[in-house]
Amino acid sequence: MIDKSNLFKVPNPNSNDAKIKKVVYEIDKSFFEKFKKDSFNKEYLCICSGGTTSGCAKDNYITVDLRKNYNQIKFDKKTGIVNIGGGILMDNLLKKLDGFNRTFPIGLSTLPGIGYILTGGISPLSRRYGLAIDSVISVKGFFGNGEYFSLNEEKIIEEKELKIMEGIKGAAPFFTIITDIGLKTFKSYPIKIFEGFIDKNELEELTKKSEEFPNNMSIQWIFSDQIYIYIVAEIKTEKDKILAEKYAVDFNKYSSLKIRNYKSFNDVRFFPKELNLFELNSKNHSEVISLLGYDLKNNVKDFIATLSEINFLKPNKSCYVASQQLGCDSNKKNKSSSLFIHRECSWKPWIYASWEKDNFEDKNIALTWMNQSWVKLKRFFPYIHMAQLHNHLDSHKEEMNLAFGNKLKDLKLLKKFYDPTNILPPL
Repeated sequence: MIDKSNLFKVPNPNSNDAKIKKVVYEIDKSFFEKFKKDSFNKEYLCICSGGTTSGCAKDNYITVDLRKNYNQIKFDKKTGIVNIGGGILMDNLLKKLDGFNRTFPIGLSTLPGIGYILTGGISPLSRRYGLAIDSVISVKGFFGNGEYFSLNEEKIIEEKELKIMEGIKGAAPFFTIITDIGLKTFKSYPIKIFEGFIDKNELEELTKKSEEFPNNMSIQWIFSDQIYIYIVAEIKTEKDKILAEKYAVDFNKYSSLKIRNYKSFNDVRFFPKELNLFELNSKNHSEVISLLGYDLKNNVKDFIATLSEINFLKPNKSCYVASQQLGCDSNKKNKSSSLFIHRECSWKPWIYASWEKDNFEDKNIALTWMNQSWVKLKRFFPYIHMAQLHNHLDSHKEEMNLAFGNKLKDLKLLKKFYDPTNILPPL
């Protein structure tokens, strides 16, 4: 084992506590040749871009840490395209773009790396700008077989390259290591947020209202001992301003909701510290499973009742269910397809299970709660967003089928051709 105290530090406690075999910072063809020849060639590589996932390091495995040597950010003022390295955090990206009055639709946390983008990328702005993968212009990196590749969306003509790009958008971690990605960016506009603690009846009412929101508005919430919501409105046009003012009058009935105004989406930070949940706790380990489903419509009341039951049965206060809203432009397919196949979905809830690290009894209880909660939510949200890798859990096979559906066979072919020795996480 190596002393990784000054070499590998990530936000996710699961990964940070792993007794890793080795950390690698540089990727080239010779690395893959050496890896294949070595005695541990039957083990897959763990890839760290941001380090928020439990899959970026595991006991006795090699981690490729992209944050040190692949941290470039280059913005082109003429095209509005930004090229970033595979080790760039979403926080770094927003800070760079802020200097150019530009933004990018990141998620609810600034901590993730490009894994957020490559697995789909769901943002409070997705209803207007689509998924993060819809903004991908180009990619560079290595396949699991060691072959270098460079693809540009606008220059792809061969069917083989179309299939590769399709796979990268939604399933890149299974057969590639991305070292550079080109992204469309967007002009920054003011953001108005309605936020606060609400009760179950108010969540039911606001969920019904949200399914009629225009594309510049979205709702996100967390349901635990208390319920906290964010309603995000981008004010880009005069119509946006009028609608926001109209909804502001409507939201006045919810006395706990506060209105906050921001110059840009880049300035927003989600979920208050008093929840003591969204902050990554170094004393706890955790797993997250992300679901996808359609508008709830007449099922909202049943859904809220199910959430209440799930919350009542949670094993500790650090377990919860949360959700983000999709729809509008995120439902529209990009000019090239992707392996995010559930475009018609309008909700992405996730179940967060946490336990005291090294307490295996608590771990089993928390994971059982997570799986039982998933079963209860399946009738509302039948699909999976593969934002987290769970090949170490019994649910992995089912998750893969629910995430990729009939496209799973295409992913298996990409894996067969471009990662034949399973150097990258297994399907």
